Amino acid sequence: MISKKSIERLKELGAKTIMVQAPEGLKPRFKDIASFLEKEGFAPIISVEPCFGGCDLRDHEAKILGCEALLHIGHTDFGVKPEIPVVYEPYRVEYNPLPLLERELDKLRNYRKISVVSTSQFLGSIGPAKEFLEKHGKEVFVGSHRRAGTAGQVLGCDYTAALPFDKEIDCHLYIGTGKFHPLGLAFRTGKPVLSLDIEMDTLIDYTKEAEKLRKIKAAQIEKAKEFGIFGIYVSTKPGQNYINLAKRAKEKLEGMGKTAVIIAADMLTPEKIMGMKIDCLVNCACPRIWEDYSLFRKIVLNPEDIGKLAETEFPPIVQ
Repeated sequence: MISKKSIERLKELGAKTIMVQAPEGLKPRFKDIASFLEKEGFAPIISVEPCFGGCDLRDHEAKILGCEALLHIGHTDFGVKPEIPVVYEPYRVEYNPLPLLERELDKLRNYRKISVVSTSQFLGSIGPAKEFLEKHGKEVFVGSHRRAGTAGQVLGCDYTAALPFDKEIDCHLYIGTGKFHPLGLAFRTGKPVLSLDIEMDTLIDYTKEAEKLRKIKAAQIEKAKEFGIFGIYVSTKPGQNYINLAKRAKEKLEGMGKTAVIIAADMLTPEKIMGMKIDCLVNCACPRIWEDYSLFRKIVLNPEDIGKLAETEFPPIVQ
């Protein structure tokens, strides 16, 4: 349920009342998690707010409620400095990738040099996959994530475990579920990304979908040149607070003769900006928010896109 290491760490901290935070996929297990923690002598408070990663800690709320620690399940340390101690429970999932890899190996026939990545839950699958691919004549690369230092781990906003090899590899192989991470990697690198999708039980190529996203992004930047009023979004989430970058974006836009206003929210939704006369949103929070442009019914740009508007260099959210 919860690892012995995490339980021991919570007891070392002298924590009694703890807030528990986990991603949406683990909500069905919240009752069992709470019961387990109670048997271990803790008084758990379950946060039901959406949890998007180690950037999205509910430490402030936990402190207000009198918690001595926050148990953050499903993600690794993002480098955020919390208001109270945080214990990270990675929530590893044991999965043998070899049967699916063997069945889908022919789809990798045109790729000899392969980078292998995954999320924290499935990191245990990288080693067996690497060994299997090397036995079949592939040259396999596994880098370290710059924050967690974990081999092969990627985040939705940070692909530093894959980027060092981007110029020499033929493709990236992602092991996990869903399209959020492999699609982001394909968009970020421009390299073919194939996902060994555990839930779909197949190997999915996201190259064409990423190319479609790149075309959409280019069209949005061109369209944004016509707009006059920009809303610059900053998040109050501790690991997504890029207020200084937002201020720089505001100065840049105003230097172009645009009107720009900084808006703040824990999580931005279309309802929160309904009625505001904003032509275009500039996202200075999670860099993946721009992909939700259809929900906002507005063009959504990231900071580096402002540079393209002004035909100059401007830093991205994640360097």
